[in-house]
Amino acid sequence: MSNYQPDTVADMVHGELRQQIWGGAFLPGDRVSIRALALERGLSVIPVRDAVRRLVAEGALCFVDSRTIEVPQLNLANHRDVLFARSQLEPELARMAFATLDQTDLEFLVATDAAMDAAIAAQDIPRYMQTNFDFHFRIYRKAGSPTLLRLVEALWLQYGPSMRYIAAQYGTDPGAVDHHKSVVAALERRDGAAFVQAVHDDVAQGMAFISRAGLKAPD
Repeated sequence: MSNYQPDTVADMVHGELRQQIWGGAFLPGDRVSIRALALERGLSVIPVRDAVRRLVAEGALCFVDSRTIEVPQLNLANHRDVLFARSQLEPELARMAFATLDQTDLEFLVATDAAMDAAIAAQDIPRYMQTNFDFHFRIYRKAGSPTLLRLVEALWLQYGPSMRYIAAQYGTDPGAVDHHKSVVAALERRDGAAFVQAVHDDVAQGMAFISRAGLKAPD
């Protein structure tokens, strides 16, 4: 099988927009203008439209009507689905990755967790979102499972805007349990079971914040 990956303008825009969604640049209900995105990048609308259509297919964006695209709301029904999928897939990726994580990975996770602490103290929501993403996906990418990784990336596209909303409304809660420190501590002592459990608990806590925000019932 070929390892060739296309590298087109549409691919570039798609990657940029995915990273922005993961990092909390969009809130649920935000309208997305293909023309505005194209103007920001100095591009024609064609590659931007292609990138946006891919994000619609991934569930990160949705059509409100034939001309309007927005970031979907996370309602009660799909919250349950996303929580179930994340709670199954992310601990499994952590389990698969554990034996491959080395001292360099440990140092990265420690530094990233410290950067997240600094973002919480400064109420720097974009930095908080980005460091949280970087922490998790440093682990998941070491699992050697591109299929599961793609599924989790898609789930985070649905999760990111809602977590951004929670952070904007209520701040990055300094009273929350820092499960990232438990992840790091388990890795330091090479305790695989505790490592996987800490990842599971972190996923559950993040989704619980969203659940308490008063999600809408599905239409």
